[in-house]
Amino acid sequence: MSDVAPLLTGIGASGENGRPMEVTLAVLADYASISSDKKLNILGVFNEVFPPILPFRLPQMYVVCTVEGEPAEVGREFQFEIMLWTADGGQILSLEQPLQFQPPQRPGGRSAHNVIVGMANIPFERAGDYAFLITIGGEQRRRIPIRVNEPRVEESGPEA
Repeated sequence: MSDVAPLLTGIGASGENGRPMEVTLAVLADYASISSDKKLNILGVFNEVFPPILPFRLPQMYVVCTVEGEPAEVGREFQFEIMLWTADGGQILSLEQPLQFQPPQRPGGRSAHNVIVGMANIPFERAGDYAFLITIGGEQRRRIPIRVNEPRVEESGPEA
């Protein structure tokens, strides 16, 4: 687990027309992929979990984001980071990868970059509110909340 990077000023803060780089989509899903014709496919979007027991490890999930940038950001590399935090400020995980914008489909348009991060066996020690924080270049761009509920207690019927 790494420390949160200090805020970097100026990197990706705004493009030539003043619109900042932004995360336009950020969800948790059961599965996600990008098709051969570059369509983003997302299946089973969720924001809460109903574990059978606690502590619990979520077998599989995907963090799915679309990041849009300005023409001035094309070809530049940014550090993309996903961090999972507890409600009381404890960091559970941190994953980093480089993000580089490709030229947009239309000259002068914004460039979109889809990020899909598959995860397995994510640990949740107790019920409560958690959040995935999305940072780019050390600056928080989005928060994805997730609620872990108490295990359901099944009531047994009358004994025969």
